[in-house]
Amino acid sequence: MPLSIDFHRRHLLAAGLGAAALGLALPLRAQDAYPSKPIKILVGAGAGGTTDLTARLIGAQLGKVLGQPVVIENRAGAAGTLSMQQTARAPADGYTLVWVGNSVMAIAPYLYKNPGYDVQTMIPVSLGTTSSFVLVAAPDLGFSDLKGMIAYAKANPGKLSFGSNGVNGSLHLLAELLKTEAGFDALHVPFKGGAESANAIMGGNVQFLFDALSSNLALISSGKLKALAVTGPRREKALPNVPTMAEMGLPSMTTEIFFGLVAPPATPDAVVTRLAEGMKVALTDPALRESLSKSGNEPRSTTPAEFRALVDKEGARFQALIKAKGIQPE
Repeated sequence: MPLSIDFHRRHLLAAGLGAAALGLALPLRAQDAYPSKPIKILVGAGAGGTTDLTARLIGAQLGKVLGQPVVIENRAGAAGTLSMQQTARAPADGYTLVWVGNSVMAIAPYLYKNPGYDVQTMIPVSLGTTSSFVLVAAPDLGFSDLKGMIAYAKANPGKLSFGSNGVNGSLHLLAELLKTEAGFDALHVPFKGGAESANAIMGGNVQFLFDALSSNLALISSGKLKALAVTGPRREKALPNVPTMAEMGLPSMTTEIFFGLVAPPATPDAVVTRLAEGMKVALTDPALRESLSKSGNEPRSTTPAEFRALVDKEGARFQALIKAKGIQPE
C-alpha cells in the first residue's frame, strides 16, 4: 500500500509538472510566433514625402526580416498627430504601429493641451533614420556663412525674415532657437509647406529658413539655395563642405531629424523586443542603406531605451523653448 500511494503521488507530481511546463510553453510559443499576420504601420503624412519614403523603404525590408508583409497606411491630419491618436487606441498586440518623427514625439505634446495621446505611455521601438536640418539662405545676399548672416542681422535690424512650414512647427521653433542663441531678430513668415517657403527664398520674399536636408539637396546642388550650416553632430556626407552649428560656435543648436517605429501603450515586451531586433537586422541591408543615404537619411537603429532617451531629450529642449517664447498650449 505505501508503495502504491508513493507511486500515485509521484505520478500526480509528474503530471502536474508536465502541465506546468506545458502552461509555460504555450505563451512562449505564442510569443515566438509573432508576427503571424501582416503588420500595419500608420504614417502621419501624405505619400511622397520624407516621412512616407523612409517608412516604405524600411517597412518593406522589415517585412522580409519578420516573415510577414508590412503595410503602410497614410493617415495624414492634425499636424501628424492623427496617426498617433489612432495607434494609441489600437490593440497592444504589435500589429498596428506608427512611424513618427520629431514633431509628434517631441513638440506636439507641449504645444497642445490634449494632443490625443500620452507620449510617455507610447512605446518607442527603434529609430530608423536620422538626418540634419539644414539652414539655407538666398545665394545673392551679402554673407556666405552663418557667422556672416548673424553679423548682417545684428547690423541691419529688421532686414531679415525667415520662412517655415507653419506657426510653431519644428522649422519655426528651430529658427526661434537660433535667434535666441545667436542674439538677433528676424521676422517669421509662415507658409503652407516646405516647397512654398523655399520658393519664397528664391523669389526674395524671405532670406533664410530651416528645412530637412533631404528636401533641399537638389536646390542646394543647383545653386538656387545656399547651405550655411547643418544641425547634426557631424558634417553630412551629401554636404561635406557645409559646417555644423557646433563648428559655427552654436553647439546648443545641435539636433537631428529622426524617424522611428512606435507601438501602442502596454505592448508586450517580447513583441517590442522582436520588432527592435527586426529593425536592427533590416537596417543592415546594403541596398536599403544606400537608398536611404541617397535621400539624405542616415540609417540608424537603437534599442527601445535609447529611442526613449532621445525622445525625452528632444522633448525637454522644445518644451523649454516653448515656455521661453511664451507660447501657450492650444
